[in-house]
This record gives sequence, C-alpha cells and structure tokens, in this order.
Amino acid sequence: MSENNLLPAPPKKDYLRYIPLGGLDEVGMNCSIIECNGSMLMIDCGITFPETGDFGVDIVLPDWSYVLDNLDKLDGILLTHGHEDHIGGAPFFLQEVDVPVYSGRLTLGMLNRKLQSHGLGNQVDLIEVEPGEQLEIGPFVAEFVHINHSVPNAMAIALHTPMGTALFTGDWKIDQTPMYEPITDLPRLSALGDQGVLALFGDSTNSEVPGFTRSERAVFQGFSEVFDNAPGRLIVAQFSSNLHRVAGLLELAYRNKRKAVLMGTSLVKNSNIARDLGFLPFPPEDVLINPEEMDKYPDKRILIISTGSQAEPRSSLARMAFGDHRHVEVQEGDTIVLSARQIPGNEYGINSMVNALYKRGAIIITADDKVIHGSGHAKQEELKLMLNLTRPTHLVPVHGEYRMRKSHARLGSEVGVKNTHLIENGDCLQITEKGAEVVGRVHHGRMLVDGRNVGDTEDFQLRDRRKLASAGIVMAMGILDRESGSLVAPPTVLQRGVVNTTESDELLEQAAQAAWNGVQELSRAARGDISEVKEAIRTHIRRYISKELGRRPVVIPVVHEL
Repeated sequence: MSENNLLPAPPKKDYLRYIPLGGLDEVGMNCSIIECNGSMLMIDCGITFPETGDFGVDIVLPDWSYVLDNLDKLDGILLTHGHEDHIGGAPFFLQEVDVPVYSGRLTLGMLNRKLQSHGLGNQVDLIEVEPGEQLEIGPFVAEFVHINHSVPNAMAIALHTPMGTALFTGDWKIDQTPMYEPITDLPRLSALGDQGVLALFGDSTNSEVPGFTRSERAVFQGFSEVFDNAPGRLIVAQFSSNLHRVAGLLELAYRNKRKAVLMGTSLVKNSNIARDLGFLPFPPEDVLINPEEMDKYPDKRILIISTGSQAEPRSSLARMAFGDHRHVEVQEGDTIVLSARQIPGNEYGINSMVNALYKRGAIIITADDKVIHGSGHAKQEELKLMLNLTRPTHLVPVHGEYRMRKSHARLGSEVGVKNTHLIENGDCLQITEKGAEVVGRVHHGRMLVDGRNVGDTEDFQLRDRRKLASAGIVMAMGILDRESGSLVAPPTVLQRGVVNTTESDELLEQAAQAAWNGVQELSRAARGDISEVKEAIRTHIRRYISKELGRRPVVIPVVHEL
C-alpha cells in the first residue's frame, strides 16, 4: 500500500468510512468510496473537463490509487445516473479492474456504449437494477430509489448496513409535473426517514438558489410558444443527455407539422439507446428525417435538435456559427434556442458563438428570454424537504464548490440536522457508535487523459505545453563535420511565440552565434559526441534569450552529421 494511502486500522466493531475522491469543491468528477466492516463500494466514477492551463488535455479523471491499493476490499461500482461527471471515468477504471457495475438499464446502456469504444464490450459484468429493488453486496444491502433529474433513469442509492442507512441522493430534483416519468419517490424517501437514516450524502449544486426547480412541463409549454412564433427553421441546442427534452421537442414537432433532425454524435447515440430501451416515447417515424432530406421541406417545417449549447469545439452548433457545417448554413429567419445553463468557464466561447450567429442574421433565444430550460438540481426548498423527509443523523454535503456545500450545511442546521460535516476530497470520514470524525486522509488528485495517454498533473508533456504557451519554442538546426568535430556554420535558428517576427532576425542571428561559440568552447572529444553538441547549443541559446528578453523558451536542437 502506498505510504500516502495509509489510514489507521478500522475499529473492531461495526463502522462506516466515507472517502470522496472527487466532486467536492468542484461540479464534476464525482467519485467516492464507502467502506463497511472491511468491504468497499465505489459510488459513481465520473470525469471533469480540463482547465485552460491543461493544454491539449481531453478529460480529467479522479486519482483512484487508494482503491487500487485496496482492491481486495472492492465489491462493486454503483452508478446513480448516466451523466459524464458520474460515469465517464468508469471505462478507464474498468480497464484496470474487474468488478461488477450496478445501475439502471439506461445508465448501463450509456456506459456500455463507452465500454465498447474502449475495447471492453461484453467484458464487464453489468447488473441492471430497477427502482425499488434491493441487492445484497457484501455487508451492504443496496436499494435504488427513483428520482427526477435531467436524464432519465436517475436513482438515489440507500445503502443499508449494520451501522445504519447511508443515503446518496445523486443529482436530483423534485419535478411535480415531470415529462415521461414518475415524480421523485417521496413516499419511499419518507419511509427511509421513518426507519432511520444514519447519513445523507447530498447534491449541493443549487443550495444557494431559493425556491423550487422549474418543472420540465413548464419548459415544454415555453417551447410551445417558441414553436408558434418561429418564422423559419428552429434550431435548439441542448445537452445530449437531456432526453426528456428531446422527447418533448419531437412531440412539439409532430404537433406543429415540422420535420425533426438530430445533429451531434452523442445526441443521436443517446437518443437511440433511450428509444431502444423504452425510455423515450418517440413520435411516428416520419417526423424524424436525415439531414440530407431537409432541402425537401420549407424552412418553417424544420426543427434541428443539436449539441453545442456550451460552444464545445467541433460541436454542431459551433460549426454552424462559424460556417463549417456541411448540412446547415445559418441564415436570416432562423431561430436558435440555447436550452441549457451556461457552465462557468464557458462564457468566452459561448459569447463568441452567439455573436457569430447574430452576424448571420439568426434570432437567438436564451433562458433569460423565454422559459426554455429548467435545472436538474434541487434548489433550497427541495433540499429542505429532502432533509425533513429523511431526517438524517449526519449530513455530508457533496457535489459542489465549497460555498455550495457550506450553504447546504446551513440549510441542514435550519431544519434541525444535528451533525453536518464539511470535508474535503481525500478525507476519511469514519462513523461509529461513538459518532463521526475525520480519521485521516488518502491520496487523491487528478489524472489527465490526452488521447490514449493517462498521466497526473505533473506529467512532463503537460509541463512542456505550459512552457510552450508561456515562453515559446526555438528550433536550432546545425551540421556537424565528423572529421573536424566542428559545426560547418552557426546553426539555423527559428522561433515561434518568443518574439515578434519583425524583431526576430537580429535576435536569432545573435542566438545562433552564441550557440556556435558554445560548441567551439567544447573540448575536441566533447565535440565528437553529438549529444554534448546538442546540449551546448540548447544551453547557450536559452541563456542568450533569457539575458536579452527575460524569457526561457523551449529550445530544441537538431544536429546532423556529415
């Protein structure tokens, strides 16, 4: 076991340990461990997306080295729902670990598509669970409870243990008039409260927002008005997993005699999975058409449901905005609806995309203009209701930045929860008959995925990319005479990102001369070693540019021998 994953020996009597590996002080990368009497379960295994300093990185995973150090204890992975920040990391973890995965049919269907792309098709034991079902897994009895969220088949997880019941809400809301699914199972949550909930691990995303979350049916009615008033093509950008909204838009297309086109690989795949598994009531087949068929119909009879609400690079709407979509050229008369919240950090890209769409003559509608979006996360009144129904002894706010979790803890105190715990990723919260306390920490962090490579935040490739972004790159190409052991001439030096091109000629000539002088200073034997020559060129060019500009660029010497 790694030194930084050592914890004190667990008590000899019944105990629970909760260890978050991600999802705290952030919205994303949800992954945690619950341990009882020597057995462990992983709850969710999600990803987050790179920050601006993670140059070229595709996605970010939680560091699960603690789990790998304790694989003999791990009995399974339980997934609450099918969003990327809850299931996106599972294929990477399952490439290393053979363990069963438990969740609902749609969630496992979405996971299975990812497993196939990772070469793990039919190699992972996926165990489907229906709402209300209970399964024995080691010392746990896992119960799945239906909840509303912005993706179908979302479920809270109640883990019944010898210590008591630990309830993980997952991402949730109370939609009293939901579309295409029942309301959150409030009676069962209340029954769990009557039986006694030891600890509630609760979604904190909207804990600072007063009131109740808007119903998806209200969004449906808001879109009905948009359909009535759209003079030409209607283009709706949304998250690819918001499948209830897809179904509602297709129903409105049928009512308004519009033909619908789905654009975006993830949107099409998720919709097909949901339809095949019976989670979406698709309208008659002739409502959906292929993109190539749009020219057969007038603009006022076309609905396009697209990805790209966050201006993701190469997403359908982003390509439309910048004139790079092979099927759609945005024009005057098009109505474009951004049916999603603006995720913090995406503001610049979204603003650029919206400006480009306006320049093309489109009408833009956002949630500030019409009722065209509703959150999937419970607001303050729903959070208080959940706490009043379940009446936990301990509240552990999770899934959210610190201020969100702090607000959730405050709501718990207001409704009478006696014990709230604001812990951090890597903390081990232990609950025994004596109470709850943090008994230690395990290693946690972020692993970066770049193509097929997975590495930590100190990976040398990332350090080089940051250096390139901040200081630029210099290439020095020279020819070494093998017989004389000397450079034929000062190396040819090129640069990118170091200095303005118009000012670079003299600087590069002087840098080349510094490299020449540095090689000449080497002994005859050293000049016969091409690696020594390269190092002299690199060192003297970098030293010269640092002296002249105060910058230390990446210098790459290339030397050929004659």
